[in-house]
This record gives sequence, C-alpha cells and structure tokens, in this order.
Amino acid sequence: MPDFKLIIFITFNSILLGTLNAGCLQAQNLNYTGNMQYSTGTYFFEESTESFSLVNGLGWSGDQLNITLNVPFIVQNSPWISYGIAGSLPTGGPEHKTVRDSSASRGSKGQDGKKNMMSAWSSTDNLYRLQEEEDVIMTDTSSYTQSSFGDPNLYANVRLYFSDTGETSLWFNTGVKFPLADPTSGFGTGEWDYGVGISASQHIAGLFFIADVMKWWFGDLQDLELQNPFSYSLGIGKSFSNGDWMINGSFNGYTEIIDNYDPPMNVGLGLGYFATDWLSLNSSFTLGLAESSSDFSMGFGWSIKL
Repeated sequence: MPDFKLIIFITFNSILLGTLNAGCLQAQNLNYTGNMQYSTGTYFFEESTESFSLVNGLGWSGDQLNITLNVPFIVQNSPWISYGIAGSLPTGGPEHKTVRDSSASRGSKGQDGKKNMMSAWSSTDNLYRLQEEEDVIMTDTSSYTQSSFGDPNLYANVRLYFSDTGETSLWFNTGVKFPLADPTSGFGTGEWDYGVGISASQHIAGLFFIADVMKWWFGDLQDLELQNPFSYSLGIGKSFSNGDWMINGSFNGYTEIIDNYDPPMNVGLGLGYFATDWLSLNSSFTLGLAESSSDFSMGFGWSIKL
C-alpha cells in the first residue's frame, strides 16, 4: 500500500485479526489479499504528486506465523516519489541529488526541517531550483504519467506470546523489499530494504490496543543517503455487531530518514467488515502530519480465503 501505511496495515490487521481468531486452534490458511489506494501531496516539492496503487498479495497464516508476499502496481504523475519497504518517500527519484543539495542547504542554515529558509538557489540548466519557502522545484511533469510494478515486499509475523485468556499477545515482525523496480521512474530505490521489530496487543474492555516498533535499514540512492530509522505506531480497534464489523484508528511515525527534513507522520482511520467466513473487506483514510508524508490517502482492500 503506497505511502508507508502499508506496513502499518499489514502489522495491525495480521496481529489484530490473529488475536481475534486465536483462543481456539487456528487452522492453517492461504489467503489472497488486495488493496487499492489513492494518495496525493506536495511533500516538500512545489507541485503535488498523485499516486494510485493496486497491491496484490498472497498470505499464509498458522497458529504462530503469518507470511505475506505483496506485489504493487503503481500509477503516478511524477517520478519524485520513490517506494521502499515502508511505502513512499519524497527522494526526488532520478533527481535525488536535488534533495541532497536542499538537505545540505537546510543543515548549513541551521534549519530544523521547516519551510522557512530565506534564500534562493537556481541550477544552470533550470531543471530545478530552491525558493525562499524551501519548496524544491523539479523538472516540469505536467504531461508525465507513468505506470509500473513496484518492488515486491515480503513480511512475516511470528507470535512470541499469547496469554491463556487470549487478551495479550506479543509478535516479532520482519520485512524485506526486493529491488526489482526501475528507480529512474520513481517506482523503487534500486536497493534492498529490510527491517525487524516487535508488536504487542492487548484486549481491554472490548477494545484492542496495539503498539509497534520497527528498526529499518534502507538502501541509499546514488547521490542521496537515507538514514536507517525506527518506525513506531499506536493503534486502537473495536469490533461490533457480533464481530462482523471492526473500526480502528492509528498514529504512525518515523525517526529522521532524510537529513534536515521532518520524517513521515500520519494519523489514520479504518473500517473492516467480515462479510463471510472466507471474505473480509476494509477501507482506510489517512492524513499526513509532516512534510515527508502525503497530504491524505484513501484505500479499499479485501482478503479472500483460498
């Protein structure tokens, strides 16, 4: 799911649904999962980037282990947003050196990642420039629309602990991205990404609480070094109507990824529906809280037991 909400969606739903279904012996299941999502935002560029993605996944779930392989197909109107293990990042794509130069300028001016630097810069070939408000202006993409498959992602959740009452669980989470997409079109970074972390869930008074922390190692672009951040998320969910429906909210963020730029931070709201024993549906709406996040995104997903 573009925008880095994908890993949050996978972690939240895999663990929360696993918690709901546990308590009795869970059979091994094979599932087809899918998600469509639209997102838009200026990030720290002057022009907005609109993205649409269709993610197809195949998942296997057992008593102690969930494994999911996802393959995204992406359509977007600029190459400035790259997709990694945790979703989208405004790297500048093929012009990522521009973001590196902007980052260095912010650092030299003592900036804290806000758009308040009082200087202007222009390149000799007029492909991009840095304005007073610190918006990075890239090559004109008014007629640019590209589509391609993104990098496949593999996620695994291992249950480390499950209480006798079924109200508490602890999970070990891993993820890896295979660098198969073309980085010059903004559909990948051309490098391996991977991460490990821990999630905990607790059922209290009809509510489900989840906390998640991950350590990520991001591959660098040729002219832009990416930090290896921590991600963190807090989620709360509640099922109702005899468990057929579920609503959840989440807060998600990262430590610094690109020097001198605020890292992604989002709040989200989701709704799930267990239509049958073999079909579940979900929808989501997310608002970005930082300059490295999309302004908003909305999505619709499904899971079919095979």
